[in-house]
Amino acid sequence: MGQHASRFPSRTHRALLRAGLIAAAAGSALAAGGAAGAAAAPADGPTSTALDTLDELKVGKDNQIDTNQVAAALTGVGEGLDTSKRTALAPLTALQLNPLARTGSDPLDNSVETAVGEGGAPVSTAAVTGPLAEGASLSELPTVGPFVGGLVG
Repeated sequence: MGQHASRFPSRTHRALLRAGLIAAAAGSALAAGGAAGAAAAPADGPTSTALDTLDELKVGKDNQIDTNQVAAALTGVGEGLDTSKRTALAPLTALQLNPLARTGSDPLDNSVETAVGEGGAPVSTAAVTGPLAEGASLSELPTVGPFVGGLVG
């Protein structure tokens, strides 16, 4: 029996493999979204990129770099990050987290309620599992939704 069990990966190994695949897929989506956003930049905007500005940095006789050029390069980098956030992260925050939401076999479609002490206020798990059972996305969750919205928006 020991040999049979060793042929199959453990639950921990499978969970780590799944987490790695999810991270790789998210990274690919971020890279593709950033590239698509950069390609869809408005035509009336600046024609040079941050890398072009960095290539043209001129060092003076006193070995000082022109601060205006550095500021322009950093502005370009900031615009690129903003474009990546809008085009790659925003769609990821709108995806439904629970694929079994609103189905008959949803394990999160339940709640437990109890009263603490005699005449105490009832405590329920519906506030935690309710949004997920209804098919909420990351930006719609009550605790992290405002935080994610602030990052993406």
